[in-house]
Amino acid sequence: MQQRLRSAIEKINPDIPLDAKEEAFKKALRTTTISLFENNQSFHRMLTEGIDVKFGIGDGKSKTDKVWLIDFANPENNEFLAINQFTVIENHNNKRPDIVLFVNGLPLVVIELKNAISENADTKAAYNQLQTYKQLIPSLFTYNAFLI
Repeated sequence: MQQRLRSAIEKINPDIPLDAKEEAFKKALRTTTISLFENNQSFHRMLTEGIDVKFGIGDGKSKTDKVWLIDFANPENNEFLAINQFTVIENHNNKRPDIVLFVNGLPLVVIELKNAISENADTKAAYNQLQTYKQLIPSLFTYNAFLI
């Protein structure tokens, strides 16, 4: 995940100095509170508004610019990956969401599938399973944009 994100930041932001890109990379991965909701909200702002970085431009002057995690204008510049049974181990919990969709190494979509012929496998069961994942493996949901 981290190498894919680092590569995407490099590709999408060619005019930003390396140290500023590294600062943005660290900001994107840093959680600032113990609240999953607040961390997700903070990450969403970085994802949609870019990450502000400040860097020197010579003669003692500096410039503030944005580092983007996703190239919204040119989707072909992004890397899309779907992983079936993606394993997450956190706090001694080993969980495997059915499908996780990554964009530039960021797990933005978690999909829970249910067997259509099973009476107990309905949307409520899928919803409850996603809520359990949020409690047991919250780090996956810091970056999450959609639960399906």
